[in-house]
Amino acid sequence: MERTELGTVLVLLLLACSAMSCATNSSDDSSMAGSGPANGGAPAVNGGATSSTAGDAPTGTAGSDSSGGSSPVGTAGASPGGAGAPATGACATVVAADVVSDFESGKADVLAVGGRGGSWFLFNDGTGMQTPVKTPNVTLVAEAGGACNSMFGFHSTGTGFTVFGAGFGADFAPKPAGATDSTVYDASAYSGVALFAKAATPISLRVSVSDQGTATEGKVCVDTTDSTNKMRCGDYFGTDVTLTTDWQDYQLPFAMMKQRGFGLPVATGIDKSKVYTIRAQIKGSAAAPGAYDIWIDDVRFVK
Repeated sequence: MERTELGTVLVLLLLACSAMSCATNSSDDSSMAGSGPANGGAPAVNGGATSSTAGDAPTGTAGSDSSGGSSPVGTAGASPGGAGAPATGACATVVAADVVSDFESGKADVLAVGGRGGSWFLFNDGTGMQTPVKTPNVTLVAEAGGACNSMFGFHSTGTGFTVFGAGFGADFAPKPAGATDSTVYDASAYSGVALFAKAATPISLRVSVSDQGTATEGKVCVDTTDSTNKMRCGDYFGTDVTLTTDWQDYQLPFAMMKQRGFGLPVATGIDKSKVYTIRAQIKGSAAAPGAYDIWIDDVRFVK
């Protein structure tokens, strides 16, 4: 073969090899985890809706739920609550001015916002054991690990309650120095309350709000321990919810809260302009002693 023809063949071979190499290096790697933008477009993993942490979901979640919000750690979207109390796993936007307690101080206190203030308390029927342990004149502690990756939440446990059960609650307004009665609070600007909650095992929790017609402070019902007196105080308006083992957000409208029927009946419903406390109670009896292990967080009013 002459040199001219040989040179032509070599040039053609080199061009063919170059073309094959270029086609191989320009293949689409978007199916690889952590790959960069394909063909100069938007990032395929961290910027798109197909990301394993779609939207604003915190690290380790299963993505956002149908409401469009981000899911708290460990949840997989919405789940039902109690009657009239839908629950969602979404990390709802919390309006700072509406917050009763977020526990981020590391204490179970009521934030001094909107005329509110004070701290959380425990209550029980005197037959069992309850935590956290209360020290006189010292605010109950919060614990690390709140809802939606927050630093703190309120954690309480109890066992062996055989009369009516046990629970915890908070005054909406601060008490004057030396006072024992709760202070009335005007919540007429709101339509209800909400809170995040979870339990070590699924359990029914009654969330109630005391008002002028049902609280001893209102001087309308009868302050008595006589269980046969149908005018007695303590039959607060409330809603039963079923807690799951994951953080869920429970929305509780005042209009859907009902009395249990053992005390003074108030036909007009809750008087939200004159409320005193919010309470969470677990039932107990001799036949079925009350026991619980519950967390709550981001307790707030809703409009």
